Amino acid sequence: MDVNKSTITQAKDDPGTGNQKIVSKSFTDVDNFKEFFEYKNKEIIQLTPGSLQGEFLSIQVGDIFFVYNQVNQGFQFSGDGTKGYICFAILWSENEKEYYSFRHPVKPQRTVFGFNNTEAHEIFPQGGALTNIVIPVQTFDAYADQLQRHDLDDSFRSKNHVNLLLTGMKEIKDYLKQLIWLAVHQPNWLQKPHIEELVTDDFLPLLISNIPIKLNSKFFLKPSRREKLIAKAETEMLGHLKKPLTLKQLAQNLKCSSCALSFGFKDLFGLSPMRYLKVRRLNAVRQRLKASEPESCTIAILASQFGFYSASHFARDYKAMFGELPSETLAKHYKS
Repeated sequence: MDVNKSTITQAKDDPGTGNQKIVSKSFTDVDNFKEFFEYKNKEIIQLTPGSLQGEFLSIQVGDIFFVYNQVNQGFQFSGDGTKGYICFAILWSENEKEYYSFRHPVKPQRTVFGFNNTEAHEIFPQGGALTNIVIPVQTFDAYADQLQRHDLDDSFRSKNHVNLLLTGMKEIKDYLKQLIWLAVHQPNWLQKPHIEELVTDDFLPLLISNIPIKLNSKFFLKPSRREKLIAKAETEMLGHLKKPLTLKQLAQNLKCSSCALSFGFKDLFGLSPMRYLKVRRLNAVRQRLKASEPESCTIAILASQFGFYSASHFARDYKAMFGELPSETLAKHYKS
């Protein structure tokens, strides 16, 4: 099955099967996504312009969750993890250059990432599809002990990234494809009494055994000086969402060259530094519009607070980014 082209939306919102452990949802806005999950202390920023379309499919098997997400726009996700769980994220893509976790490049054909689960920071400049396998720490530790994998300790988990052999990643993806196909096409099959134990006993050893035992520099991804620079630049920009900031000023504040910033942002986000700042400002205005009442909000004044001084240019940029006018966002929130 081609996961990227699978019709998981045929089970929209309510699969109609009576299997409450399978949840499917379509969304057209990052805030719908956040509200659906009741996310706290998490931030999702849309990076690329255009109407957003996303799909979500969660499959609970025993105490393990297999969560498939697909989004058609670039986005940046950051926030706190969930205590008591370990998470393994896998990308469904053949493109090796467009994905980042904690500003480390992620190779879809090899990299499993995000498993420390104390916090998250992912960048998908062109959108994409990924599956998160969310496992209670106690369950994972029990299977790791059975397999005598005492190396999968806190030190291992703090790395947050590991590269598998190509054959190992293929085995894991093939198993996930079958599970997703069953959830979509034969969801009642997953309700059979023996399935929870069968999947757990099959999948966890498959995952654990494919994590290399003797880890060295070729398996772990290390942060570079450029990644640290971009992290500092992001922090500086967030402090200037309502203040003027030029590329030259940003470079001076960080004691680096404009070229270093430009190359770094282009690699990481697919955007120039100033375009990234504009995107963050547009997202900030959108959040404010959704939190405002139409009778007490003047869009032009709100936009100017974030550096958009031309009402016509702002409206054009906003619609290009989110697929609707600022006034439509304001009215839609009020009606809902």
